[in-house]
Amino acid sequence: MVVDATLVEPNWIEVVRSVEYLPMIRPLAPDLTLVHISDIHIASLGYRERRAIEIIDDTHPDIIVISGDLVRGHDHREELRSFLGALRARYGKFVVWGNHDYGDRVPGTWGPEVVESAGFTLLRNSSRTILYPGGKIVIAGLDDPVTGHDNLRLAMARVSRSDACILVAHSPDVVRDLGNWDIDLVLAGHTHGGQVRLPIVGALYIPYASRDHQQGWFDVARDVRLHVSRGLGWSWLPVRFLCRPTIDIITLRAGAAPGKRARSIIGQS
Repeated sequence: MVVDATLVEPNWIEVVRSVEYLPMIRPLAPDLTLVHISDIHIASLGYRERRAIEIIDDTHPDIIVISGDLVRGHDHREELRSFLGALRARYGKFVVWGNHDYGDRVPGTWGPEVVESAGFTLLRNSSRTILYPGGKIVIAGLDDPVTGHDNLRLAMARVSRSDACILVAHSPDVVRDLGNWDIDLVLAGHTHGGQVRLPIVGALYIPYASRDHQQGWFDVARDVRLHVSRGLGWSWLPVRFLCRPTIDIITLRAGAAPGKRARSIIGQS
């Protein structure tokens, strides 16, 4: 168990593939491939980080979203720049800050310059529009809600009710109060899926407010879909058990979902 938790699982990335439907996209529009990763906690460019770059590159993504917690410590700017700069996406790469980023004072120092020089759009209670043959998709990003930097009204200020909208936030807790905004998907992280899970017992620790949304897909208020990433890295202790790091490859498809959407996952490896 100790060998698995410290040497095997932390570097054994699981690729999870799923399909999600967006009714606001033009009918018969081509599918879009969105890669969602979170909690990368970069401290070095080791095997896990290099393998993640290979996996993401092989998917030829249209969109890449990172939902916060980029580094582990304050002094890893060049490692982060190299990792982010190696990622490619046809229509855009987007990132929001997480609570560890604020704890390490990254947003107020070198962080914005590094992520933007690596070709990522930093969303701090703001949004950007992607135009493609199916119409447009708005990516709205909340600044970190755990540390109280989020402002949903500001993030959604330029989003129309006719837009397909993906909201990115570090913590899944934001789904408790999404107001009356027309949001289709919420992408979040923060939980690490528990990072260490035991049979029967489950996760040893999950942030209290996130216990109802530990990992994977959920139906939340008003037909909004929530995806919670288990994350790529680790925090506090360099261990994972029965909770492999993940890269989620989400196919965005036009139209309404056929039947119930309780399980949208189509592949895991």
